Amino acid sequence: MALLRSPQYYNRHIRLAGLQLANGSGCSTLGPAQPQLADAGMPVSPDFHLSSTAPMFDTERETLVYARRNGNLAYWVLDSSWSHELLRTPCNDCFYLEFNHKHPAQFGLFFPRGNKHIREEAQPMRLLSFDPQHQVEQTLWAGEALKRYARSQIHRDGLWSAGALGALLAALYWGLRNYRSSLKGLLQRGLARREFIPFYQPIVDSRNRRVVGFEALLRWQRGRDLVSPGTFIAYAEEQGLILPMTDQLLERILADLPVLAPHQWVSVNLVAGHIEQPRLRTQLQRHGWPSPARLTFELTERDPIKHIQGAMAEIAALQERGYHFKLDDFGTGYGGFAYLQRLGIRQIKIDKMFVDTIGTDDLKRSVLDATIAFGLKSGMEMIAEGVETREQVEYLHRHGVHLIQGYVYAKPMPLSKLKIWLMAWQEGETTSPSDPH
Repeated sequence: MALLRSPQYYNRHIRLAGLQLANGSGCSTLGPAQPQLADAGMPVSPDFHLSSTAPMFDTERETLVYARRNGNLAYWVLDSSWSHELLRTPCNDCFYLEFNHKHPAQFGLFFPRGNKHIREEAQPMRLLSFDPQHQVEQTLWAGEALKRYARSQIHRDGLWSAGALGALLAALYWGLRNYRSSLKGLLQRGLARREFIPFYQPIVDSRNRRVVGFEALLRWQRGRDLVSPGTFIAYAEEQGLILPMTDQLLERILADLPVLAPHQWVSVNLVAGHIEQPRLRTQLQRHGWPSPARLTFELTERDPIKHIQGAMAEIAALQERGYHFKLDDFGTGYGGFAYLQRLGIRQIKIDKMFVDTIGTDDLKRSVLDATIAFGLKSGMEMIAEGVETREQVEYLHRHGVHLIQGYVYAKPMPLSKLKIWLMAWQEGETTSPSDPH
């Protein structure tokens, strides 16, 4: 029960969660197990699968997600209120949405949302799309309610044109509705509303428990909801939206810096587009070259820098101003050693993938040891990220890596919670591993 009700695994996107164990016992977030949900009627598989709750009382079916491991079944009933919120824009009862799953493992799953009576109208409008990756057919319907709304907008704005104009306006609303419901549209609205904010994860020197700095991680605060970064960052990078999102993030960080201790720095993640052109340099120059000793930048090795000469020039210009760069995800991607040499970077971050090998027989642990040996011999500053256990902290300490970032000390958090955490940390009230000796 404690596991099910932990905020880490249960939030407002989940209406109900439950466990049905192989020994026949079970529980749910309501208390008792819900056997009618545990019988999902889908193939037994360790993977996640979709199903739906049984139809009853003329209500919409809820989305059911489940997974089975070693005879134990976990199931979640998702909260569909977000889809209703979208369908109420720009007017109530104007839309009806259907999801039809075509994948063989989920064929026949059908999730309707919105005003179902629209389909029964004489001449409803319909927009059909298909998601080939997930094999889901999506059909959006609109009818008289949307036309009435469009006509009311015409009258409100003083436009008394013929019916053709009304139909045109309805079509415009239709296109706008589809755009706003797309992820790209939501991200662009998020930019306009300044919804992208930093969450700060402390970086601690394990030798003295001193908080030396923070990594600022991009988060999307959409109303009361915090959108998981895994759902939008890759798409934002693909669409080129990560650049303005990072610009917005940096503005917030500059405003937050005076709140933090003068000796603490903040590290900001960049993509190649920030340093292949003078974008970052222009933004910093506009602010009068702020806090070069306290503002550092991370370049990931996972994505290649295409215009290496331009990047070399930009980084050199910023280094002359006192700014420092780290190479993130070292050893996981494209030409890390070449980047260190050509870009003049003197700080590396050891990826969680390698930290996780500590205490195991994983062959990648030899890569971890080689990376540490290289960093020590080259005089690199090294930060280990994704550290979760005392054993990992002690292993890294013994091998000469003392700057630690990870859940073993703290999760990423907004500035308001960070200030509270820092006070507790200074008073020794937070839970952390003992200082290694």
